[in-house]
Amino acid sequence: MEAFRKALEECQLVDIGYSGVWYTWERGNLQETNIRERLDRGVANEKWINLFPLGSIQHLPFSTSDHCPLLLNTKSGDILKGSTKFKFEAWWTMEDSLEKEIKVVWDSYSGTLAEKLER
Repeated sequence: MEAFRKALEECQLVDIGYSGVWYTWERGNLQETNIRERLDRGVANEKWINLFPLGSIQHLPFSTSDHCPLLLNTKSGDILKGSTKFKFEAWWTMEDSLEKEIKVVWDSYSGTLAEKLER
């Protein structure tokens, strides 16, 4: 563990926290033999944290493993909050004007690739 802590320090990685149950690993079915620990973590450096300031880890419910899955969210909250969910219609690809329409919309927005794709 000391070598692991040293590696985290040398790489300037910090725990980014979590939501959900406090533990990620569980063993034992009986109360007196049950062990729960937070073994699995998400770590990031300052550059990642600046790129994804709303980033977080969510501990999901256990399934067949004794470890719970971790979900890395790069945005917090409901991404679709306040807007309707986008649904792609396959028939759009058969429209002659599709490519032109996509180009017009794409060129009308400035921003990063991710921002353009979101729009």
